[in-house]
Amino acid sequence: MVTFLIIAQYFVAAAVDVFDKFLISKRKLEPYAYTFFTVGLGLLYLVIWPWVYRPLPWHLVSINLVSGLVYALTMFVFFKALSQGEVSRVIPFVFGLVPVFDMFFVWLTGRNALSLAEFAAFCLLLPGALLISYRKENFSAKHIGTKILASFLFSLYYFIWQYGNQSGSLLNHLMWDRLAAGGILFLLLFLPSFRRKVFASGQVPKKTQTTWLFLLKQAIGGLNFIFFSWLLVVGKIPLVNGLQGFRYLFLFLASLFLSRKYRHILDEETSRRTIGIKLTALGMIFLGTLILFVF
Repeated sequence: MVTFLIIAQYFVAAAVDVFDKFLISKRKLEPYAYTFFTVGLGLLYLVIWPWVYRPLPWHLVSINLVSGLVYALTMFVFFKALSQGEVSRVIPFVFGLVPVFDMFFVWLTGRNALSLAEFAAFCLLLPGALLISYRKENFSAKHIGTKILASFLFSLYYFIWQYGNQSGSLLNHLMWDRLAAGGILFLLLFLPSFRRKVFASGQVPKKTQTTWLFLLKQAIGGLNFIFFSWLLVVGKIPLVNGLQGFRYLFLFLASLFLSRKYRHILDEETSRRTIGIKLTALGMIFLGTLILFVF
């Protein structure tokens, strides 16, 4: 039953990924604006703070604030990468490489050397991520660099977040994290150049509909985040992480269907050669993730 719920959660996560890509690329929401409103709405979590607040040592508060700043930067770089490429390529690349950087941080902090399973996963995840980004035409080293940076920042954020959650309620730590993430973006509004990029909505078509679609996506994404957090409690964490390949599979199937039937929603390459490359890369990433978290 738990396995089915985990797979269902990744199905919803894939739907949110498609929402993000549609709003950024088709509804012309720039990454600056998209990051500001996505992260800024995270401040709504603060309404529950009176019920979860507990005093924390200042060093943990500082770590939580730093993790929030990293989170805001991470989301901007991620949305920038998503705006430049196909969602069925960007998501598996970015999150497929995150465990590779996780292993790097583990090695860097001297916790322990790589095990045989971790080395085997590395040998699958890295080539798989590179393969899914391979495009003979329109190859962009800058885009690859943006995706690698997004992977690195996600791993760094998880590392800082885990280090800051040494004691106390997770929700209490999350409040400090989201306060810093949203707060820094609101402070940046004092910069005229940033403010213009956030509120430049002249090219956004169907503004009212786009606003409601964005809020719907935020609601779905927020509920799915809570659901995911619950699964981490009731399920085995290695199993939850190991099944992440289903998210990439759902994304692949959704992008293939929408690109062939509803190109006004999603427009990706659907040639047999491209499909073959994506499936091979997804297989490598899926297998590498399973080896890393399950075996």
